[in-house]
Formats: sequence, structure tokens, C-alpha cells
Amino acid sequence: MTLEHKRQKRFTSVKRIGALIFVTALAVTLVVNMCFSPPATQPVRAVFPGANGKIAFVSDRDGNDEIYVMTATGSGVTRLTNNAAVDISPRWSPDGKKIVFASDRDGNYEIYVMNDDGSSVTRLTNNPATDWFPAWSPDGSKIVFATNRDGNYEIYVMTATGSGVTRLTNDPGTDLLPAWSPDGSKIAFVSDRDGDFEIYVMNADGSSVTKLTNNADTDECPDWSPDGSKIAFDSNRDGDYEIYVMNADGSGVTNLTNNSENDYWPTWSPDGTKITFYSYRDGNGEVYVMNADGSSQSDLTSNPAEDFWPDWQPTDITPPVVSDVARSPQQPQPADAVTVTATVTDVGFGLKTVTLRYSTDGGATWTDVAMAVSTGSTYAGTIPAKPDGTTVQYKVKAEDKGGNTAESAVASYVSKTLIFGMEPLMFYLLIGGLVVVVVVVVVLLVVRKPKAAPPTPAAPAYAPPPAPAAPPTAFCPTCGTPIPPGTVFCPKCGRRIQ
Repeated sequence: MTLEHKRQKRFTSVKRIGALIFVTALAVTLVVNMCFSPPATQPVRAVFPGANGKIAFVSDRDGNDEIYVMTATGSGVTRLTNNAAVDISPRWSPDGKKIVFASDRDGNYEIYVMNDDGSSVTRLTNNPATDWFPAWSPDGSKIVFATNRDGNYEIYVMTATGSGVTRLTNDPGTDLLPAWSPDGSKIAFVSDRDGDFEIYVMNADGSSVTKLTNNADTDECPDWSPDGSKIAFDSNRDGDYEIYVMNADGSGVTNLTNNSENDYWPTWSPDGTKITFYSYRDGNGEVYVMNADGSSQSDLTSNPAEDFWPDWQPTDITPPVVSDVARSPQQPQPADAVTVTATVTDVGFGLKTVTLRYSTDGGATWTDVAMAVSTGSTYAGTIPAKPDGTTVQYKVKAEDKGGNTAESAVASYVSKTLIFGMEPLMFYLLIGGLVVVVVVVVVLLVVRKPKAAPPTPAAPAYAPPPAPAAPPTAFCPTCGTPIPPGTVFCPKCGRRIQ
């Protein structure tokens, strides 16, 4: 398969690497010349939507292919690399602090990394083969890339420092342009294993390879949307290279650019609303931007040189959130270390540090103690025991990987000696109060002691009632008084009865 005239024009600035490319299969030459882009791994964000930062791109405006950055509107163009070699395929790290790229500055293409200002360039791979098309994992701990170190181009992965190189694909075909999904579970890539270049996806460990596109033309340069629901790519299925988008499962393919010139290498903005790409519609390679639906396409670089391979820097402008700060014990004693807990969350690139800060001199100086995860999003740190009467101020500070910080309000406590959980003064006042109450009660009991009741007289001895008198048997003839039997004289008048 030969390249159309416009595609060759697009790569006039890259002819220096032609010999290297033609050592590979003609198919590799086709994909590299069309895209020459490392994995469209949109540096994945810790959250969607993210914030749009600068755009890195490659340009030969100063004589050879170097890496530049510009604002999202195309202003403030700044050169980051400066050497006689070719530096290509820049990719921002997920935290927006570093850029990984490929360069032949040491004789063959190797993977390098540098700070976002172009400083501290470090070589990650060191192999006589070609290593290029690097892309970061979402957490920034790994880099996936393509290499022919085992004879044909395969997808490999290594740590962000270049160690632990591991082969992910193993197929006689050519595998290129890996792109890591935002959730870190999958890697999209391009392969001609079925005869022509199509887009495939596999698990991050290289298992479960699945074909997403299936047509007779070339589909290449996959790039995941920040929310992971879609993949942008370029294809010549409609006669010339256009930017397309499809669902993450390969369905719903839609042409976004739809013009007569060649458009390549789409990359999503961190907020998911825009897509950058480069195009030859103005006669030379320029970096363009459009809305995610293909509308409002505009030229960002507008330079007679070749500008291509854009990639958008993710930025984090949302600070962490610190809440639910608490201490235990609530009232520390001089022998007590104080544990401070706080709930800390971040919706950006993730937390970098959580620090407990305390002061014993009214905030003039602060001592920092690293807090560690206790459970979930709860962090804990310890303030050492302080002497009796020491006033301790404390607060929790959180910093995320985007450099944003947040602090809790200042809280305080006074270290105090306690007796049965009470301050000594209160304890003694309580004891004194109890003593007074006891004394008063005793006095009242003594003063109000009731007089002894008089003894209860003994009950009289029981005496049976006298027997009833015998009924009289006669009456006194003189006075009529009844005369009991046996009576001789009348008890009233004295008359002798018998």
C-alpha cells in the first residue's frame, strides 16, 4: 500500500527517520507515517470532567522536530526540547507535571520523560530496537509503549521509572499505538493481525483481546474520552483520513470532520468537551481544535511549518475537602497523646499528602505530623502528650497531586490533670460540697430529734366480774325492800325478818 501525495507532504519534516521506518513492514510504515503518534492515551484524569491545561505538540518550525507547548487557544507557544535529534509523540502524565516522549537523540528511538517545563530529561528505555508511542497509565505508575525488540512490533508496559518491562501482546502481526482507558482496566491499540489496521482492546494485563473496528481500510490512533465511554480515532474509510468517534464497544461510529483533506491523531480535552487533531486542510500540518461533536473547527497553530501530534495537559483546580475533624480524648490529660481524625476527599488527581499541624505557642510555629489512612477516607494523626496547662492549637492540611491545598479551621484544647474525669478544682469543690451537705444533714437530725414518748401503762390485771346476787326470796314487810336469802335484818329499815 502506498501513501497518497498529501500524506507524503505531511511527513516532509520526518523524512530523517524514513530509513528506520522502512526496516519494518510496509504496513508499519503506513501507520507510523499517518499517525506517528504514541498511544492516544489521553492522560487519564482521576475525575471527569477535568480542567483543560496546555497543549503539547511537535513542530519543525525551528529546523527539526521538537516538542512545544501552547495554551488551549494557541497562544504562548514555548519550545521545551532543543537538540539536533527528532523528539516526537509527547504525552502528558495524568497529573500534568511530566511529559513522556520518544527521541532518537541517542542513536535510535527510545522513551524519555521530562518535567512540564522541559527540564530533567531522563531516558527510560535503553535497547538497540525501536521504542516509541508511550502512554501513561491513569494512576501515572506505568507507561505502555510499542517496540520491535522481539522482532516485530508488540505492546509492552514498564513502570514510570523504566523498570519491570513486560510484554503484553504476542502476535505475528504489528501492534502499535496503545491507549490506556481512564479506569485503567483496558488498553486500546492498533494491529494488522487480521490483514489491515484495525482498533483492538485488551485487558491491562494483555488478556481478552477484542476487535472493535472491522472494515477494509485503516483505523488508527485511538484515544479514550475522559469518561471512558467513547474512543476517537482517525480512518480513511471514506476516502481520506477523517476524525471519527465510536462507543467504547465499537458501536455508533460517527464522522466528525468530514472534509476533503486529511485529518489525523485526535486527542480529547480533559473536560471531554473538545478534541484536538492535526490537519492538512490549510496546505501544511496544523493543530486544530473542535467541539466533541465536530462543530466549531479552528486552527490553533497557523504556522508555515509542520505542527502535529497534539496532546492536552490535564490540570486540577479543585482543592481537597477536609471535614469532620475530631480528637480523642476530648479532654486530654498531661499523660495523654491526642489522636486527631479527619475525613479528607479529593475529586481531582487524588491526594498527595494529609498533614496534622499543631502549635503550642499560639500559632507562631507549627509542627507537622503525617496523617495516615485509618478507614476509607478517614485519616488519623497523633499529637504527643503535653504538660499540664499547655494550650494546643491544631488543624488538618491536605494537598492534592495538582498542588491544590485545603486546611480545616483551627481547633484547640488545654492539657489538664483530671480526678475521676474532673478538673481538680471542680473535684474538690464537689467533695467540699458533699461534706457540707453531710454535716448539715447530721445537725438537722440531731436538732430535730423527737422527745421520748411516755411509757405505756401496763394493762390492769384481769378480775372476773362478781357473781350476780341471788334473787330475793322475800320483801321487808315494813318497807318492801327485797330481802336476799339468808338475810336476818332488812338492810333498809332494820326490821328483823327471821
